Amino acid sequence: MPPYLALTITWPEGRDDELSEILSDTEALGAHCVDASGGMVATIFFDASHVEETSRLAGRLESIAGRRAVIRRHDERDWLERYRDTVRPFEVAERWWIDPHPEAPTPAPDGRTRLAVEQRSAFGSGSHESTRLVLEAMEKERLAGRAVLDVGTGSGILAVAAAAAGAAPVVALDIDPQAIWVARTTVRRHPWEPRPQLIAGPLAAVGRGRFDVVLCNMLFTEFAPLLPDLRRLMGSSGRLVLSGLLEAELSEVAKLCGHLGLKVIHRRTAAEWASVTAEASFVG
Repeated sequence: MPPYLALTITWPEGRDDELSEILSDTEALGAHCVDASGGMVATIFFDASHVEETSRLAGRLESIAGRRAVIRRHDERDWLERYRDTVRPFEVAERWWIDPHPEAPTPAPDGRTRLAVEQRSAFGSGSHESTRLVLEAMEKERLAGRAVLDVGTGSGILAVAAAAAGAAPVVALDIDPQAIWVARTTVRRHPWEPRPQLIAGPLAAVGRGRFDVVLCNMLFTEFAPLLPDLRRLMGSSGRLVLSGLLEAELSEVAKLCGHLGLKVIHRRTAAEWASVTAEASFVG
């Protein structure tokens, strides 16, 4: 987060509109207001380079409110790094142990498999419901010796989990080259062989391969156009695990799957998120 200035003042009760009008003529980045006795505490944020404007505004607000304004500078900070320092390993479903500190590993409890995945601002760390739902679904699948495709692999957590369950081969795909870089780092932190094959590119990069299980943890609007291609990549008795959709989108996903000869056999939900497991209902 870049450096910024925060101007804080207690603003008189009943004059909210006046404050909004004043701020509309400034270069303020935003404001945060909290109710307080006799009014509200308003904090207005500016880019760190706008020192003079912030000082002028402070004087103007003080003359109206009759109260002192305080300006503080906040220097650049890596908020994600602070989060990484506080987050702890956690359990997912019945099998998995997500360790967010690869460089300082915490052994998995008995009966669980450790997945070392650093917490990042994107790509998937195992903490989001959509990823948890796929990991839960994977526990119910027979993966040993089966070919698995992970579409939109992100951090690579699902591909690594498939390899841990004995799947082979495992192919992980993402259109974002940076995601594949992250996934490569994740894969190298695990000892399992063979390791997942990582591909940066569209689905066409997979070629004519056929997979027993296809995993796709993406938003509904992102995976819906891919469904025909995902169907073609499935074996005649393949399974497709879709996640990243909202519970309200379940019926639409089931309808789309049906049009492609896929039958939804499991639905899972967590908060407002949902996943489905579908199987090929005829040879495609």
